[in-house]
Amino acid sequence: MTSTAAAEDLQFPHHENEIAQSEGANGVKFVNYWMHNGFLRVDEERCRSRSANFFTVREVLQRFDPEVVRFFILRAHYRSPLNYSAASRRCQARADPLYTALKDSGSSAVDWNAPHARRFREAMDDDFGTPEAVAVLFDLAHEIGRGRKELAPQLRALGGVLGLLQRDADEFLRAGEAGTGLPGASRRASGEEA
Repeated sequence: MTSTAAAEDLQFPHHENEIAQSEGANGVKFVNYWMHNGFLRVDEERCRSRSANFFTVREVLQRFDPEVVRFFILRAHYRSPLNYSAASRRCQARADPLYTALKDSGSSAVDWNAPHARRFREAMDDDFGTPEAVAVLFDLAHEIGRGRKELAPQLRALGGVLGLLQRDADEFLRAGEAGTGLPGASRRASGEEA
């Protein structure tokens, strides 16, 4: 995996120049928010393009489901270093309880007045606190597992805010059981389309 240039490496006026160039070329406001992630580490070593621990996004997505990669990234605060290790490679299994809670559930809009949604929003409003927001998803999944099935649409809706939990639960879980984390991964490996 590779990250774009991390903010710790870039000195003023790098970001300001990027924004000015983009706005000058396009004639419109570039972005509302500019955020960089912390350094990506592989087995506690900093990931560098000139070392053996470098992966492209394309290579990672050939091995892992895009949603599993997103889940892995969102578990850490965006400014924190992210360590890709043997433990983090098991993100598929960590996402399984969320999808298990969604079996046979429909979808709906987020009810922002519900306690879980308020906690989720507070986490996101506090410097994009995705680790706490993901914890809210697990709390909801736990409640659903204890029989509160009416919370499943709220779980799916809140997951959707992060770009998670929008797939069919059975499909996601079958892909994990196959050990690939990727629907159609065996066909991809042989060169066929998924």
